[in-house]
Amino acid sequence: MDKHGADFDKKFTVIYENTGKEHDATLDFGHEIETRWGVPIIWLEYCRVNNEHAWRVVNYETAARRFDKRTPFDELLEWTSCLPNVRRRGCSGQLKHRTAKRFLLENGMESWADYIGIRYDEWDRSTEILAAVPKYISVKFPLIDEQVTKKMVNDFWDAQPFKLNIPNFQGNCDLCFLKAKWKRLAIMEQEPEAAKWWIDWENRMEQKMKAAGKPTSGARWIDGQSYESVLNESQHPQLNFNEPDIACSCIVGGYRETDDEGHNDQAQAQPPTATPDPKETEL
Repeated sequence: MDKHGADFDKKFTVIYENTGKEHDATLDFGHEIETRWGVPIIWLEYCRVNNEHAWRVVNYETAARRFDKRTPFDELLEWTSCLPNVRRRGCSGQLKHRTAKRFLLENGMESWADYIGIRYDEWDRSTEILAAVPKYISVKFPLIDEQVTKKMVNDFWDAQPFKLNIPNFQGNCDLCFLKAKWKRLAIMEQEPEAAKWWIDWENRMEQKMKAAGKPTSGARWIDGQSYESVLNESQHPQLNFNEPDIACSCIVGGYRETDDEGHNDQAQAQPPTATPDPKETEL
């Protein structure tokens, strides 16, 4: 932001797509950026209008929280025929990537650049993204270009009067099925009420599929194990701290699912190099 100064608003559009299942501290962090640094953030949420996918503009005060009765994630699941899972992550695609895409298209943008905060010490994650992104989006990795490492990021935030106050093991998205099981167990042990939404949707989707005469295999977030069983196990957890997360590729999933809307071109995967100065409106 300091680098671009007064031109920041002209060069960049800052969008936050709220699903209603983010940690409350994530919303607080975004609001701190708005108020302390004067960064205008467009707060978007997925919604359904006339039985069609749509978006609405909200703000920090009106954005859905994870314990609300009905969230944007609920609106999506009411429409879907199965729950998102490791193999088919429709949640990130619809709730985030496509929600932003619909907003930008509505505002006259046909191409744009996405800025992704992958660090220099994890640059290999960028190759999967480059392989999935459609050609109407250019992807930029500013932290890789500037060779910013994890230590540099931590040092920066340690010097700030605020930061993202979420314990590392919890992460952002509540009880996401991509988290290692020990993390979900630990979260449920500390906050068992957080599991209720996930359990309720497994039960609702099972009834929905039975009523439609469909197999109920798609009524689980994770194959072979219900969230209710994980909640029960969390009362006497045997945590395996060596169990890894499933690779967090929500961005990749969003790009790939965009192909369903008719954009099939993909960029070639290769190590990223320095990106040129932006010439289009950027996201």
